[in-house]
Amino acid sequence: MSGIHLTGSIIWSACSPFLSISIVLGIGIYLSKSGMVTAKDSKLLSTILINVLYPCLLFPNVIVGVKPSNIGSFGIMTVASAAIVVLGLLLGTIVLKLTNPPPGFRYGSVMATAMGNHGDMVLAVCISVGNLPPFSAGDSAKGVAYVGAFICFTNIFFFTIGYKYIGEDFKNLPKADQSSLTVVETVIATRKESHLETIETSQAVQPSNLLIIEEDAKPKPTIYSTAKEWAIIFFNPSTIATILGLIVTMVPVLRNLFYTDDSLTATATSQPLAFIFKSFQLVGGGAVPIGILNVGTALGRLQLKKFAPIRVIGAIGFCRLILMPVLGIVLVQVLATHGIIDANDKMMRFVIMLEAAVPTASTCVFLTQYWHPKGESDMIASVVVVQYGIAMVSMTFALAVMLSLLS
Repeated sequence: MSGIHLTGSIIWSACSPFLSISIVLGIGIYLSKSGMVTAKDSKLLSTILINVLYPCLLFPNVIVGVKPSNIGSFGIMTVASAAIVVLGLLLGTIVLKLTNPPPGFRYGSVMATAMGNHGDMVLAVCISVGNLPPFSAGDSAKGVAYVGAFICFTNIFFFTIGYKYIGEDFKNLPKADQSSLTVVETVIATRKESHLETIETSQAVQPSNLLIIEEDAKPKPTIYSTAKEWAIIFFNPSTIATILGLIVTMVPVLRNLFYTDDSLTATATSQPLAFIFKSFQLVGGGAVPIGILNVGTALGRLQLKKFAPIRVIGAIGFCRLILMPVLGIVLVQVLATHGIIDANDKMMRFVIMLEAAVPTASTCVFLTQYWHPKGESDMIASVVVVQYGIAMVSMTFALAVMLSLLS
């Protein structure tokens, strides 16, 4: 590690995105502590984020970040993003098996390991250092394009697989507010709501028996019902927006209707659908700040007694902030050495390594708020707040390693 140099610019590039996020989180915490935003309000905001703001953000971002001329790079970044997500899923499954998270955060613990903050945090770093050595002038814009290509796959994953499996932790909860019930009481309430036979609560029955009875009483899913469920999950607004963006941007005639890279030649006549593009940009611009604010409201309601177990927080943090960065850096170096990726494209190597080093995505928090009957997200919020504190140090060191290897 003698070649690693922590300069002021490196440290600032690593810390500045977290400082910006911290300010917005602080506003969200204030809104929650003052009572202006309740858990029910957070649930409503999460619904708006998932169904309106993020789709409006994704459509124009895909068109700007991906185009026919960089289709080769898009393919490489898609493979890289899929590999990082699969690695996260494998590590998340190990976390689940070894730490045995409590009910309400079992699938959530896997998703917290698999889903990273691959968008704005990486963009902020690329913009900060992209035009400085060891990079060349103009590499910052290239980095933005690479990040745009990378997050096409991760966003589809987040809003399909991530959306579904975070919801699995709450699927047995009744629609009414039952968040404070015990496991036995929740099962009983669920059976009553489903018009199954009444269980006498005074009967001395073990929780495990209740759970077995409840499981046996459920109708077996058919191939049709399973396919229908996945179709509904896959064709959600965010996924549709991403796919439509890819279709538009890969067909030059369509792309030019919405957007052109040369703003000097753009006219209302040459871009008749530019108003749609700009409208989506306007609405989608609220997705990131409102999403971070919503995470802040969850942190404002967070109580120490509601934290996820330290073994779970530690295991997820170790995987995301130590193990994945090490594996990502080593793998990129091996691939560059063997010519599988272009060793001279320092920005591509940098973005892939950096994407492997980010903490858990705040998306996990508002997806949990969306699914939870009361809009609560204490355990995932505790994972995020601990990780973001540690990430200011871990990402600074990881950046130093990456930039030194690229020099």
